[in-house]
Amino acid sequence: LILVIFVVVGSSYFGLAALVLVLAYQWSSSQKGSVQTKSQQQSKASVHPQGYQDPLRWSFLPSNGVQRANTLESTKYENDLCELKCLAMHRPTHELWREASSDYPYAWHLHGRKRLWEIRVQMRLKQVPSSKLYFGIELPDCEAASTTARQMKAVLIRAIQGVIGDFYYSDGEDPAEAKPGEEVEPSTFVMPLWAFDQFVVSEVGEEPEITGDLSNVGMRRSDGLKAYVKELQKCVEHFSKDKVYTFCIWGVSQFLDCIRWEARGIFPGMAVNFSRFGLKPPLNIAIYEMPGDHPDARHLRSRKRYYLNVAMWSTLQPPEKKKLEELIGSQDVVPETRQTTAQALRSMDMFACCSGLTRAYL
Repeated sequence: LILVIFVVVGSSYFGLAALVLVLAYQWSSSQKGSVQTKSQQQSKASVHPQGYQDPLRWSFLPSNGVQRANTLESTKYENDLCELKCLAMHRPTHELWREASSDYPYAWHLHGRKRLWEIRVQMRLKQVPSSKLYFGIELPDCEAASTTARQMKAVLIRAIQGVIGDFYYSDGEDPAEAKPGEEVEPSTFVMPLWAFDQFVVSEVGEEPEITGDLSNVGMRRSDGLKAYVKELQKCVEHFSKDKVYTFCIWGVSQFLDCIRWEARGIFPGMAVNFSRFGLKPPLNIAIYEMPGDHPDARHLRSRKRYYLNVAMWSTLQPPEKKKLEELIGSQDVVPETRQTTAQALRSMDMFACCSGLTRAYL
């Protein structure tokens, strides 16, 4: 039914709202996966098979260079608010033969699980947040929506609120409709920190290595949502510059193939390009606060203090060069030898009969 309405309405806003609703429902009802353990020494030895080329790219903002997923070491970054270590793992959905043979980075951790990817963030605060922290995505582009789409979206947003509770969602504002010099709000979907699937609080120097096995540390959502939210709220209320905080997310990854830039498992037998939901590359992933009381409730960039701000994209469906240069600087945009997007995606579909998916190229 959602798919039928989505096609009729044809709005990227409605598509995004529908995607969020279904993901929220699926996420809230997902079951704990099987536990797999390995020593860090074993994990490190098998992390990066020879010849593996990863299409996933990301960059901190402001940029310190373009990074890749599935790296042997975590990537370090520092801003005025915190020190960060980050790691992105992703299964090789562009090379399915590697899935079958477990010949890919972090197969010791990802193979045999529902998750397509996992993101790990480790943070030591320089400044303790003075207000609520939000975690989620920003969409840099805003497109006009029809009246019908807005009405349908309103119904869906109310349904989303009933599923996942506390969140903030905005369509964003069209810069073309703004007054000269007026700031516009980007399209935004953010949640509290309990959107993460696992968190660990450590003494400085005793924090876990995020490239290793974290199965026996910290607390997980799947251990019981009520208790998890309570403990994480307690953690947030007592944030300290003398602790190290580790956050991991993977729950929604089974539906979001970031390498192929498509949603899967939402509509039976179909994989749909992210762009149909208004998710055009790059995608901004952020942790931020908006300190101080303000009569304007919009999440304007000028009011945000970013603890984490990352742009993410795939070389199989890259952003426009100009857009990428505006985000990370022309010096960090490195030309890469690749097939065209259509060629690359269709060449991978020789395995479509094995995956059982029909792909919508939109």
